[in-house]
Amino acid sequence: MLTRDDMIREYRARGATFPALLLVYIVILGTMGATAMAIV
Repeated sequence: MLTRDDMIREYRARGATFPALLLVYIVILGTMGATAMAIV
C-alpha cells in the first residue's frame, strides 16, 4: 500500500515525463503526416 507521500512522489515523477512523451508523440504523428503527404 502506498502512502500519501509515495503517491505525491510518483505523481511528480510522472508529471515530469508526461510532456516529454507528449512531445515525442506529436513528433511521430507529424513525421507520419509529412511522409503521407509526400507519398500522395
